Amino acid sequence: MTKTQFIAYFLRLNRTSYLLAIFFIFLVNWLQVEIPRYIQLAIDLLDGISSEGYGQMQYYVSIVVVMAIAMIITRILSRIYGLNPGRITEAELKNILLKKLNRLPNEFHSQFASGHLISIVNNDLMGIRLMFGVGFLQLFNTLLALSLTPLWMWRISPELTLYSVIPIIIAFVIFRIGFTKMKDLHMEHMRRLQKYSAELMSYLSAIDLIKSQQMGAWVQTETDALNQKLLRCQMKLTRIQVFYMPVLDYANSVMKILILGLGGYMLMQQELTLGEITAFLTYSVLLSIPLMALGRIATIYQRGMVGITSCQTILNAEVPEIDTQALPEETLNTLKGEAFSVRNLTYRYSQDDAPILDGISFDIPPGKKVGVLGSIGAGKTTLVNCLNHHLDVPSNSVFLGDRDITSFSRNDLRRFVKTITQDPYLFSATITENVKFGSGSRTIGDDDVQGVLDLSQLAGDVERFEQKAQTVVGEKGVMLSGGQKQRLSIARALLEPCDLLIMDNVLSAVDYETERKILEGLFARLDHQSVLVVSHRVNALEYMDEILVLSEGKVLAKGDHATLLKTCDYYKETWLLQQTETEANPC
Repeated sequence: MTKTQFIAYFLRLNRTSYLLAIFFIFLVNWLQVEIPRYIQLAIDLLDGISSEGYGQMQYYVSIVVVMAIAMIITRILSRIYGLNPGRITEAELKNILLKKLNRLPNEFHSQFASGHLISIVNNDLMGIRLMFGVGFLQLFNTLLALSLTPLWMWRISPELTLYSVIPIIIAFVIFRIGFTKMKDLHMEHMRRLQKYSAELMSYLSAIDLIKSQQMGAWVQTETDALNQKLLRCQMKLTRIQVFYMPVLDYANSVMKILILGLGGYMLMQQELTLGEITAFLTYSVLLSIPLMALGRIATIYQRGMVGITSCQTILNAEVPEIDTQALPEETLNTLKGEAFSVRNLTYRYSQDDAPILDGISFDIPPGKKVGVLGSIGAGKTTLVNCLNHHLDVPSNSVFLGDRDITSFSRNDLRRFVKTITQDPYLFSATITENVKFGSGSRTIGDDDVQGVLDLSQLAGDVERFEQKAQTVVGEKGVMLSGGQKQRLSIARALLEPCDLLIMDNVLSAVDYETERKILEGLFARLDHQSVLVVSHRVNALEYMDEILVLSEGKVLAKGDHATLLKTCDYYKETWLLQQTETEANPC
């Protein structure tokens, strides 16, 4: 989407409001230029006024009063219809951006920090809102004022009008220089603000580490440095706004001096009447308002265009073609209960790297419980992210039934696969709301929530909270322990059924006994549902139908617990070592 297409789209979206706004702005400006004409006629009647002239003057004054009241009403309506499009555009654009961000693949999100994207959605959209609201309102008002007011001034005195234009032309040349400089500074300010936001998000997400490692002074120094760069950029913008933008205001003052000097001379020469000079000065005041507004319009325009450029980072990012093509509901229904198969899966993050996964093959039939054991760097998480298509998995490597998962949109695939990660994300909401999050449109009752809390072994902890399930867990679940967060994420995943539930080391923060109870409860409930459990604990995998032992991206051994104890030395050594640790630390 180009900038022209962007602006055209939102102009069409708000076309009714804009047309009504233009109509009422035209009425306001027409009333503004008509009122001085009747004031002129009334003043010219003061010289040698008669009883008949007195009545005529009362008529002119009445017209001025009626027009002033009408102007107030039409101005209010023009602002309603002129400002509303800004808010409508902001709301619509936020929906578009958030929907697009939700569809973009992992490769896009890995390029941009969360703080950078938040800055676009919050700070840069403000400039767009102002451009489509206040900016367009003042632009229409200025264009109509600069077209009608000079025309009425020309009617009074073409010569005086031409002299009045001279300082305006000079001011516009100077204004153009400042406008050009301001464009580059707005772009720099946007980039610095996005970087500052990204850094702050990074520091806030690591606040516990910063406190524990006493890194506060270093973070303060880094933040101050970024803040000073942002301040210097803002000060440069302010200097331009102070020295270049008011030049139109200065030109207006010079114009008034010319009108008073030349107009006074023309009055003495009887080329103009006192009423005409008064009307001409009134028109100059009306002309000064849009001229002064040009500086603000320029600033708003620059902020808006910079905001559009920033939004194009998201809008013009490519969503993989397959993710735009949802499969028919009938096709998806036929895949329910099909087996997942991995065939000679090899994956590397770049062509120059050694493969993280090398020739992995196994099956997960319906109802089968599969475990994955391996040391750090063995490729366990990469395998998980290939199964749920979080990564761009090679074609003909992972299948659901006889269908390659690369032929699914990611949205369709995740109807069949749910992943619980080792780093659960909780929202600053109640326990109940966190469990229900992402549950779709179906109605979820309290009994459903209680059931999954029981299953995840979290119900006992919840009962001890003062507000029970209505306890607010805080941002990222800060009010809960690591184990409670993990169990809450398990409860959330269990609320909606799926064909394959992947648990990526999600029980690392709970003790062995709780882990055993959770897995026993899970397997009792998930009778016909496949489960893939990734863990570095052998105890967590004892109940599995099949266990894959990964080492350096390859399957070292396969089999159930009893078989691997006999056939795989690595598995047996790991199990014996962990048994010793459990006996030494029973709590």
